[in-house]
Amino acid sequence: MKKPDEATPKYLLRTMRESHGWTQEELAEKIGTTGVTISRWESGITFPNRYFRKKLSILYGKSIQELGLMPEEQDASSGTNHPAVIIPADVASSFRPGPIFLFNEPLPAPEEVYGRKSEREILVSRTSRKASTSIIGPRRSGKTWLIHHLQYLATQELGSRFYVKYLDATMPSCSTVNGFVAEVLEEFKLPSSRSQQGLIAFEKGLKALQKKHINPVLCIDEFEGFGNRKEFTLDFFRALRAMTQKFGLTLIAVSRSPLSAIVGKDVETSGFFNIFEQLTLKPFSIEEAREFIQAKGTQADFTQQEYELMWKYGEEGKHQWPPLRLQLAGKMLLADRGQASNDPRNRQIFEQRLEEVYRGVVY
Repeated sequence: MKKPDEATPKYLLRTMRESHGWTQEELAEKIGTTGVTISRWESGITFPNRYFRKKLSILYGKSIQELGLMPEEQDASSGTNHPAVIIPADVASSFRPGPIFLFNEPLPAPEEVYGRKSEREILVSRTSRKASTSIIGPRRSGKTWLIHHLQYLATQELGSRFYVKYLDATMPSCSTVNGFVAEVLEEFKLPSSRSQQGLIAFEKGLKALQKKHINPVLCIDEFEGFGNRKEFTLDFFRALRAMTQKFGLTLIAVSRSPLSAIVGKDVETSGFFNIFEQLTLKPFSIEEAREFIQAKGTQADFTQQEYELMWKYGEEGKHQWPPLRLQLAGKMLLADRGQASNDPRNRQIFEQRLEEVYRGVVY
């Protein structure tokens, strides 16, 4: 039996938000998502997953049932292959399965991504429209975390028909076109055969996904891996572009340099670059750094002095706070807790250690 509009999740969510006088963007900031996601919930396009149902329940002081957020039975049998996110951020400070500061570690949960709100919003919005995106930035600036964040919340942010898969172009198996395509087919769980390989097999696989109304999103990390390999010619990039136009393939290319610097000027004539919008990841702004330091400092139970030291040691240059440097500064401050931090000699040793470790992975 169809629910009256007043009982539907989209109506209840919109009404509750408006009763607090919040815009969609303001609510998104409070629970750690994007305005696009809130809009999709309130339009009934997608449904909050367990993680966000818990967040909304706590924020509004209402039960999940009162908010109309009990999932329908078919949600459990939808057959989606995307991982569920079940770690509520509100309990992260009292119970954590891992360390507080994550230095050079895989992304364990989506709430560990701080800042980058504009970049996350653009990436979700473009991907939802099947538009390709190029993410560039220096080493260890959070590019890979950004696409893994999208993978974690793909069903929530985009809907169950979007399959977001990840490949690293520097893998040995991706050194040839046939090897690259074989990895793609495996990621999307598509059959492969010896009689059809390479781009023809890729095209056939995309046709199969299109018939199932599945929207494939392929994230290619370390796109530089294609740069100096003879098989990845102008024809290869032309074919990729054609597949985005014909079969709805969405590409997310991740690299340190702009794509034109990687694959050469000749590719410009193919129109390959015309399908991308470039997102450039920079060090945290002061607002992003404040968000990170306050959240992590609370979890670590930092003293006022430790907060100030994190601001100091996490900064590189003037008013620039690289996320990885902040993670390292916090990790080292936490590990050195209890030592005589006011001793100038200890401070000097600490600074030297931090610089050695940081530069060892960034430069």
